[in-house]
Amino acid sequence: MPTDTDTPAAPTDAPKGPVIELIPLGQNLGRVVLTIANQGSLARFQQELGTLGQQFGRIQQLQQRIQSALTTVERDALVKVAEAEVKDFNEKDGVFVKVWGFSITALANRQTSFVNTALRLFAIVNEEEAIKARSDKGFKEEQLVIRGDRRLLQTAEIRGLDLVVQFDQFAKVLQARRDAFLQLTELLKRSNNEEEKGRIKTQLDQTAELLEKGNKEMAESVGYSITHNYEIEVLESKFVILLNQEEVNQIQGLFANAQQQQQAAAQAVPVSIEAPKAEKRIIEKKN
Repeated sequence: MPTDTDTPAAPTDAPKGPVIELIPLGQNLGRVVLTIANQGSLARFQQELGTLGQQFGRIQQLQQRIQSALTTVERDALVKVAEAEVKDFNEKDGVFVKVWGFSITALANRQTSFVNTALRLFAIVNEEEAIKARSDKGFKEEQLVIRGDRRLLQTAEIRGLDLVVQFDQFAKVLQARRDAFLQLTELLKRSNNEEEKGRIKTQLDQTAELLEKGNKEMAESVGYSITHNYEIEVLESKFVILLNQEEVNQIQGLFANAQQQQQAAAQAVPVSIEAPKAEKRIIEKKN
């Protein structure tokens, strides 16, 4: 029997299932298979993924050729080639599973994608710009990177899927405005019609205004300007498998069940609110 000094055990949480990370990709939904936050690891993964993916594709082609072989001799020859290919693939895929946590066969006939969720932005600068950057009060030496004969000045780190997507979209918008500005400038030079020149000039002025405004906003936020070329370093990338409609329906069902369970639990547990109690005071009689 418990005594007055026994402390009741804390309630045990219900067992939790695996965490599923989902990412919206336009009209599709992607399930995150792997998150990589190292450039070297990302390059290695992409290389191994491509190599093993091609080998798996060759095996599938061999199996199709075996099924359509016209003679026993041809079929037997293809079977031997396929057996050797499968053995080699299984060995390499086994290593791949140990390193990355999933098999290449899990990607068969599936759409996949890399989604960058953290970027480091470098502007390619000349020596004069590098000197000017060094003179800035908040400059740190690691912001300036020398790669060969190029000087790269770090202008920003962009972290989070939403911010990366916004940056990518706005950079494309700026580039489109710049292309339109150049095209309209060329059209204005070639035009010999005064009325047409007037229309082009109006469009050119509007485009130039939008371009200047957008470029100023990007320069102030992440140091990005169309006057420079840039290099982007991927700091974190997620490898995702696009879900089919059946899988989307299953996940929606899981979310709906989880919400129902939470609501049921909230209703089943009574909530009591006690009024604040006055502090007990002891008054001693003094002689």
